[in-house]
Amino acid sequence: MKKIFKEYHQFTKQEFQQLWIACLFVFDSNTLLNMYRYSRVTVDAYFDVLNELKKKKKLWIPYQVGYEFYENRITVISEYEKSYDEILSIIEKTKVDIEAKYKDHPFLDLCKIKNMMNGGLSGVVKKIKQANNEHPKWLEKDEVLEKLNQLFEGNVGNNYDKKRLNEIKKEGKERYEKKIPPGFKDDDKPEDKKYGDLILWYQIIDKAMESKKPIVLISGDVKEDWWLEKSGKRLMPLPQLKKEISDKAGVDFHIYTADRFLELYKTDKKEIDDRTIEEVRKIRKSEEKRMMMMRKMETIERERELDLKFERYLMEYMHQLKILEGLMMKINESEIYPRYKKEVNYLFHRIGELKNGIKQGEISRMSFNRFYRYTEEILFILDKIVHSEKIHPELSLRFIECIDRLEYLNQRFRIYM
Repeated sequence: MKKIFKEYHQFTKQEFQQLWIACLFVFDSNTLLNMYRYSRVTVDAYFDVLNELKKKKKLWIPYQVGYEFYENRITVISEYEKSYDEILSIIEKTKVDIEAKYKDHPFLDLCKIKNMMNGGLSGVVKKIKQANNEHPKWLEKDEVLEKLNQLFEGNVGNNYDKKRLNEIKKEGKERYEKKIPPGFKDDDKPEDKKYGDLILWYQIIDKAMESKKPIVLISGDVKEDWWLEKSGKRLMPLPQLKKEISDKAGVDFHIYTADRFLELYKTDKKEIDDRTIEEVRKIRKSEEKRMMMMRKMETIERERELDLKFERYLMEYMHQLKILEGLMMKINESEIYPRYKKEVNYLFHRIGELKNGIKQGEISRMSFNRFYRYTEEILFILDKIVHSEKIHPELSLRFIECIDRLEYLNQRFRIYM
């Protein structure tokens, strides 16, 4: 069974060793951007490892990685440059808040406390300012970028042309709907951002097909559209990923975090200080927490936007249902085929039910599927009635306009749900 379903199995120790010897190491943009977050000692140690891989022709990045690195480089640099001012601002604000909030405290000598704070914090402020002055000015002279350029010279994949990118986006829509990894967790991103992981993945597969070498990806991506997790522990890449690259390129695939990669490299080469590995692990965990928080905030914001859209759509539904109800009142008994009379009475009941549900707040985003089915039912019956030869042409035309509007609302709202 293992040979047939090998994508569900972890590599054995021997298989890992063979993988390490034969593979091509691929780094994602997060791992490269972290070079701006490490201390200079750690960066130097990391670059020593990467240079060894380059000499052995085992180092490569897809074009998408380089693109994302350059797109985000200035943002990462700026985050650290402005952090010093933000820390100083927090210190100053805390002092002001204490003085404002507790200036009349009956049991505290606030004047004395203020003097003690100023005296104690002056050394802290001085050290922060000194660190700011000593912080690398990467926007003026960027030795990290220079080293990366030298390192990956001749080791960067080609970009896709516009035709291929459009094909991937089309495939991506189908893959994301079916939750086929990677990238489906980015489905709610803007159109120009959502397919980055999939483009990266296809470029990795293309390289594997060309080189016939197994791929080891060093990644800072923590989303569950890359990793198989159990109880919060990452076990291995998703079996779907391992199977896809095996089917298309005939090679194995694995993912390491940056710190795990350095740990294994140290075991193999015994040249890396434990403090370097620990710093890389610390930064990786810090970035994971930050990314998780960002995704949580993005999710909250998207939910808020959806709620606002939902409210606007319900108002439009209410308006159209009122128009529809008014048109129904204008249909004479003589204009309705006998077999439709029961359905007309049913329509009045359904329309009233939906209107009351909107008024009383009973229709939520969670219950929209039921609401949607009701409106589809109404539209189906209406379509039969308005095409009756007995309905006055002008009234029929107004019905058709209302039907078209409700169909449009249903179609548009289904996209958001």
